[in-house]
Amino acid sequence: MVDWTFESFESLSCADLYDILRQRQDVFVLEQKCFYPDIDGKDHLARHLIGRAEDGTFLAYLRILGPGDYYDEPALGRVLVTPEARGRGLARKLMEEGHTRAQALYGDVPIRLNAQAYLKDFYLSVGYEIIRGPYDEDGIPHYEMLKAA
Repeated sequence: MVDWTFESFESLSCADLYDILRQRQDVFVLEQKCFYPDIDGKDHLARHLIGRAEDGTFLAYLRILGPGDYYDEPALGRVLVTPEARGRGLARKLMEEGHTRAQALYGDVPIRLNAQAYLKDFYLSVGYEIIRGPYDEDGIPHYEMLKAA
């Protein structure tokens, strides 16, 4: 079972913020060997979805930016499942939870994301369509994708 928390930046605890930034660094910078500024000035605009095991272990994360904060539509980003939690279908559950939370905030509207190319088929399987790409972002091929309302 996964315990989900969903917080604005202001309501994150110091421990949650530390865990988020550490996991994003571990996955997007160290694991993927992609040296880019993860702290991009948008976290304070976002809502943060964290999935933890019953014992409190950090398992999964994504952030939701509102309409106009990045794109015209709400956007999901920084989607990650920790290496230890992979292979259990948690990414699909994370996306379902993220879609539910975005719809609760913004209604039944399209949702946009930038997907790393190796995850394109996964995002297609959860309802996204390619609208641009592939293109290079920080040395990694990406696709811009949109999930219809």
